[in-house]
Amino acid sequence: MSTPVRRGPIQAIRRRRPARGARRLAAAERRAELLAAAAEIMTARGLDAIQFAEVAAVVGVTRPLVYRFFASRQALIVAVLEDFAAELTLRFGRGAMRSIPGSNAAVARVFVEAVCDTIESRGAGPWRLLDANGPDPELARVADAIMERLLAPWQMRIAEATGASTREARTLARMIVAAGRAVLELWCTGELTRDEAVRDTTRGVSALVEGFSRRADERRLRTTPPERRRGAAGRGGAPPRRARLASARARSRPRGSPD
Repeated sequence: MSTPVRRGPIQAIRRRRPARGARRLAAAERRAELLAAAAEIMTARGLDAIQFAEVAAVVGVTRPLVYRFFASRQALIVAVLEDFAAELTLRFGRGAMRSIPGSNAAVARVFVEAVCDTIESRGAGPWRLLDANGPDPELARVADAIMERLLAPWQMRIAEATGASTREARTLARMIVAAGRAVLELWCTGELTRDEAVRDTTRGVSALVEGFSRRADERRLRTTPPERRRGAAGRGGAPPRRARLASARARSRPRGSPD
């Protein structure tokens, strides 16, 4: 019997009813439970469905208890976003960034897998809200700030890997998220398996990074003085990056065309 493919994360809301005689949860555990319920509601029904009464009903507690942890509905939503970001950062890991293989495809795959794991753990709702295109300007501002924080380590790595400027690295990081979001949404809705989404997103991200790398190579080539180019050639041939650029141009030239 074949193993079923993994499609989009389950979006059904699980209502929790405390068992008779169940122990009282510590504050941190209760807060985590409320955040999980809010994320489930956000994923299944959208942002407007997050209300204290509904969160309390899902968890099986009273509304006043929810207010003990979150002063307002907006505070609860921001906490859901922060919780998602913390989980994603934990899974991707700053330590992992330094130790993973150096290829662009490998780095992209690690990040995409971390996003998928976090969506499966926390739901797709917070990931969608981080797009910062919601109707609430304040929530959009908070979501954008969280996304900038998430992308900061990525931007540094992109700049190192591609030789891109700070502005270009920031632009590329945003493009990576946009491309990845489009594919991962197909997984969230069940149109792609997780393996298909990871594969396609990794390819797209790798192509973007490689494209910016070529632009950086071409810019360096244009700004290098001719005497330095000749000097490099006299010391044993063209620099590796220049050689790769020439090779790529040769491969893209139609067969049989003149030089």
